[in-house]
Amino acid sequence: MNLKLLFLFIVLFFFQIYVQTSAANDPYTIELEEIKIPNAPAIHSFAFAQSGGKWLFIGGRTNGLHGFNALNSFPKQFSNIYIYVVDPATNLTYSRSIFTDLPFAFADQLRSANMQHYQDGNKLYFIGGYGYDSTANGLITFPELKVIDVSETIDAVINGNSVAPFIRGHFNTSLQVCGGELMKLGDYFYLAGGHKFTGTYRINVNNQVYTNQIKKFKISDDGVNVSIFDYSAFTDTAQYHRRDMNLVPALKPDGITEFLTLYGGVFKTSANLPFLNPIYIEENSINVDFGFEQKMTQYTTANLTAFNASSGSMHTTFFGGTSLYSVNDSTGVLEYDPLVPFINDITTITKKSDGTSEEIISSEKMPALLGTNAKFILNRNIPHYDNEVIKLNQLTQRTFAGYIFGGIKAELPNNGPSTPSDYIFKVYINPDFPLPVELSSFIYEVTGRDVKISWSTVSEINNSGFYVERKNANAPDNDWISMDFVKGQGNSNSVNNYVYYESNLNSGVYKYRLRQVDFNGSAEYFNLSGDVNISTPAGYSLGQNYPNPFNPATKISFDIPEAAKVILKVYDAAGNEIKTLIKENKPAGYYTIEFNGNDLSSGVYYYKLEANSYSESKRMLLIK
Repeated sequence: MNLKLLFLFIVLFFFQIYVQTSAANDPYTIELEEIKIPNAPAIHSFAFAQSGGKWLFIGGRTNGLHGFNALNSFPKQFSNIYIYVVDPATNLTYSRSIFTDLPFAFADQLRSANMQHYQDGNKLYFIGGYGYDSTANGLITFPELKVIDVSETIDAVINGNSVAPFIRGHFNTSLQVCGGELMKLGDYFYLAGGHKFTGTYRINVNNQVYTNQIKKFKISDDGVNVSIFDYSAFTDTAQYHRRDMNLVPALKPDGITEFLTLYGGVFKTSANLPFLNPIYIEENSINVDFGFEQKMTQYTTANLTAFNASSGSMHTTFFGGTSLYSVNDSTGVLEYDPLVPFINDITTITKKSDGTSEEIISSEKMPALLGTNAKFILNRNIPHYDNEVIKLNQLTQRTFAGYIFGGIKAELPNNGPSTPSDYIFKVYINPDFPLPVELSSFIYEVTGRDVKISWSTVSEINNSGFYVERKNANAPDNDWISMDFVKGQGNSNSVNNYVYYESNLNSGVYKYRLRQVDFNGSAEYFNLSGDVNISTPAGYSLGQNYPNPFNPATKISFDIPEAAKVILKVYDAAGNEIKTLIKENKPAGYYTIEFNGNDLSSGVYYYKLEANSYSESKRMLLIK
């Protein structure tokens, strides 16, 4: 074996060990569930937004990977000319041609691909893109910004109405970019990397000019006029010479400060190889991380972000895509391929609180060579920050995180046929880190109408305490009521016992749970196993009012062991009826009603309960 092969073998061997040992430190595991939505479009490299649980797709391609000659690279017949709306709740898909409502010169940009796009509230910002221009009768990069009202456009497509009132444009050559990434940080938009691409894609003709920039600006939109202002650009001909990368939202270890991370991108000026060093974009600085190299998935692909507030770690998971390295499915060895092939690996990069990063390869795989130019669609019901980063430490079990939609499906890693992917996946996330509080028991005791809830912990980390919550067993999940707060021990490695008492419950079946809260506001839930059953009374009874004597109000309690028509009245000392407190049918149970004698004079009064054949009276005294 020559020295070069020996060196390569050693490198691969040690990297294989790294992959295997790191797998034990996965911050979470990922599960994919394939689903079908009839008539959903098979597209890639599109712009996306969502509102009210419905998805909006604009632009993109309806064929596979581009070719390298003038005849088959980006032919216009495979440009997506429809605005699609997909409703995953009903499995319905709606569409409307962009040329139905918009003139060609305005609509052409909306059938481009590899545009930069970002949804901010109800607005989808759509910048640049590479595609067919009717005026020039050729392929260009569009020097335009479109602002699209998301919910209104979705409603218009569903109802067959014009989308024109909800799309506005702005011409600006600074925005003539495709293959970059757009995201917002604070009040500013950041347009990272990309290039100006003109004409057909031919391998021996250099018709693309990289921006070598990260552009920063604000957008003004009053619903009629659109413009950009406060524009600046940061240039680095070496490190910003990137396109087709992943720009992802992130949080610093404090769990408050947002920033952006730019992972990967192609191609270096000195070689047709991807970039491995991440770039961190903050509101006042941009820095390249030369201390970490990303081995996997350097091209645009579906990605998920999650932050663990307990450890201050930021995680980004990449689903397939194309990569300088890939794991051999037969040997488990990491293999280098300068052609940057399609892969089926799922990987996670963790940026730790100390600033270092590590890359972990999941045992879960994509079922095919998928992910490139696909989109991860966040389930907005999952706990997440404003920048759509998932709140990892608020997850206590397998949780539906979102969907993977669209992208390119390749038949071979290199130089093979490809098609737009018609795969749609549900993505589930399982947290694998230790929970802040570990319970060893959670039980209850019932004595008559009284309940005692007890629980014990064997360890506590950053534990502020427990909210005891209760609801009727058949009530919906949004009916939980917080009954009391029990203070925790903060940090503890010893056994701690907790008790909560509740008295005089009415007949019924109840559920209890604990909402454990950290000092940083994160929460997890523990559900009591079994229902708490407060039985019906053994017989009829009428209690003595309390307080007695009273002024001016008192409470009267009574029990009925079966459903009955209940009549409760108040009489004066002479036997005259003063007031009817209850006259209605009641189910079996324990009842308490308040009687107010504000309008009565001091003296002796009587109250009488009648229910079925039961009748009883008691005396009470009002003293003013």
